Amino acid sequence: MNVCYRLFGTLLFCVTIMAGTVSGEEKMSPKTKERSQIDEKHKWKLSDLYSSKAKWEEDLKKLSADVKAVQKCKGSLGNSIKKLASCLDRQFNLTKRHYRLHIYAMANNDQDARDSQGQALKSRIQKIGTEVEAALSFVEPEILRIPTKKMKTMLKSKRLKNYRHYLNNITRRRKHILTQKEEELIARAGNLAAVPSNVYRAISTLNLPYPEISLKNGEKVTLTPAMYTSYRAEVDRDDRLKVFQAFFGALNKFRESYAALLAGVVSRDSYYTKVRKYKSDLHSSLDRTNVPTDIYTNMIKQIRAARPLLWRFLKVRKKLLKLPELGYHDLYASIVPTVKMKYSYDKAQAILIEALAPLGEDYIAILKQAFTQRWSDVYPTKGKRSGAYSAGDAYDVHPFILLNYNDDYESMSTMAHEYGHAMHSYLSNKNQPFVLADYPTFVAEVASTVNENLLRLHLYANEKDRNKRLFLLGQHLENFRQTVFRQALFAEFELSIHDLAQQGQPLTADKLDQLYMKLLKEYYGDKDGIIQIHPLYAVEWAYIPHFYYNFYMFQYTTSFIAATAIAENIYAKDDKARDKYLKMLKSGGSKYPVQLLKIGGVDMSGSEPYKQAFLSMEQSLDEIDKLIAK
Repeated sequence: MNVCYRLFGTLLFCVTIMAGTVSGEEKMSPKTKERSQIDEKHKWKLSDLYSSKAKWEEDLKKLSADVKAVQKCKGSLGNSIKKLASCLDRQFNLTKRHYRLHIYAMANNDQDARDSQGQALKSRIQKIGTEVEAALSFVEPEILRIPTKKMKTMLKSKRLKNYRHYLNNITRRRKHILTQKEEELIARAGNLAAVPSNVYRAISTLNLPYPEISLKNGEKVTLTPAMYTSYRAEVDRDDRLKVFQAFFGALNKFRESYAALLAGVVSRDSYYTKVRKYKSDLHSSLDRTNVPTDIYTNMIKQIRAARPLLWRFLKVRKKLLKLPELGYHDLYASIVPTVKMKYSYDKAQAILIEALAPLGEDYIAILKQAFTQRWSDVYPTKGKRSGAYSAGDAYDVHPFILLNYNDDYESMSTMAHEYGHAMHSYLSNKNQPFVLADYPTFVAEVASTVNENLLRLHLYANEKDRNKRLFLLGQHLENFRQTVFRQALFAEFELSIHDLAQQGQPLTADKLDQLYMKLLKEYYGDKDGIIQIHPLYAVEWAYIPHFYYNFYMFQYTTSFIAATAIAENIYAKDDKARDKYLKMLKSGGSKYPVQLLKIGGVDMSGSEPYKQAFLSMEQSLDEIDKLIAK
């Protein structure tokens, strides 16, 4: 599962995690090495950020002083074009330096969480991040006090050219931005607003008494969220059923607590909706980047219409697993015989260069530079953060990528994904001023998923082994199931619970179970006899951390749909499609999200990208039918 979210309101952080838990937990091999045992060429080069911790300390000290100094701009932003431009220069210079400091601190902590120095760096930068956000909270309200006519005149100045989009986006939301004092109070209440999600994480990762089960082979497993994601795909069906029953049984015992936390999050979002005078929680969430609510509702409409393709895939799954009936606990088991698709890191680099060649020589040249200049921290080591991510906001340096590479297909696919994020950040940073380089979350998963699709198409075209071809097709179809249909279900559930709360209905555990089970049956075809869903699994809503992210999940679906359409065109050697896509990457955040995708050749307000993406799914289903027939 991949998620891009914003730290301190602005810093974009794209991370690949195990579905169902933010912190993640992996089955650590006893052979996992210490960091000191890893070759330097496979470690990221943090000295590109700061040559030493002493230099980081020096910059942090300067930043702290400048945070106080920027307050001198307060009360003067509307005085003149020169004053406004000068203060905005200071604001964004402060933000840019904070990003660089944060990435260095985060990377030091993530490469070995046992290191007390890394822990200290992370703690200190988080504190200064809150101070930066609070110190700059006066900017938007003060800009809004500039009379509309005067602002229009000011925006014509060349001195404010780079800030026009930023200023237009603020003035567009004029009626939703509060006074300076009110905005500062909201900024300082950020820690309180995070309480429900923090408690959720504490319960789910530390305090919940997860059950221990014994598998048929005698292995004993404690079903934490991470272990559940690993063992729900067990080959033995009885073991899978035991995993599902035990894990969701544990969640079910705490469903009232989880319901209270989720209701707290919805109340938080509704509070911001009311104080900022929005029509709905959805409108409040999407308006900051000017994404129309129709994009959200159209997505649900298009995915619901395509459910017959999902049902067709579920029938294929049932046939390949040779099951008399398909259960919800059968959705993660591999549908093909075990295949060994091993790729060393060096081999994966070579394959990725071949797979992404349709993006052009310039793109490949930058990718090779990333490989040789140590943008990545490659292998799992003791104390290292699990999962993978790309942090691309070190504007004057380059992106930094955390991997946990295990010489397999999944690792190579994840690598392609994270380098998609990295290349997006790199091209954006090189072609846009800092204020316009930060691309919106709505398009953040497109570049990563385009890379994954180009890798899949390349591997399939060059693979002769039947089982490996089945595996690749199965992966593609599973991506549709999990990233398109499953996320659309989540998005519809999230919209429904916010709507219910706005209607004054309490979000009890029973109500949440009832709503979630209804959607499960509608999406997976329970009423048509395609799948059987045990009533216990209605509590799955308590397992999903993304419901705490305020309407984030629909972007998985829209990004996947857009990226599939783009990748299919590029792979077909459509040079115009490639050029449009690269132009979008280079555009950063200079346009609103829907406009950026239009630059890339995709209009998400209609049905065309969905048709093209689902044609790809249908073709994969046709191919898998042919292979089964053989």
